[in-house]
Amino acid sequence: MTEIRFHGRFGQPVGKLVRDLGKYALSQGKNVQVFDAFAAFRPGAPMYSILRISNELIRERSANNTQPDVVVVLDNSLFGVADVTKGLKRSGQVMALGVGESILGNQAVDFHFVPLDSLFQEGANLETNFINLLQKQDLL
Repeated sequence: MTEIRFHGRFGQPVGKLVRDLGKYALSQGKNVQVFDAFAAFRPGAPMYSILRISNELIRERSANNTQPDVVVVLDNSLFGVADVTKGLKRSGQVMALGVGESILGNQAVDFHFVPLDSLFQEGANLETNFINLLQKQDLL
């Protein structure tokens, strides 16, 4: 099972993106779970969505205390206000646009940082870019 946690802010298309990726994985014959986790319904509030993908039945049913393989940060301001790496597996990946590995500070030794800037195709929509990226990384 692969678990990916997407971090963003309320009002950004985090949930829609994760649901679209889940629909795509379902169309490829995968088993999928999608969870949205957020607090107050106010613009700009931190939120995250979890995507689990597997060839086998997924028995895990909780969105609490997750241990993702990959964390995708869609709003870089969250690095300063939330622990986006919480629960990330020691060999896990942190993906973000517009920042470098230095954003992780001391945690850079524990996780692999993947800058998304060069991996995204200009002109393609967000969902298409992530589908291509996750397929290249054998996560989808």
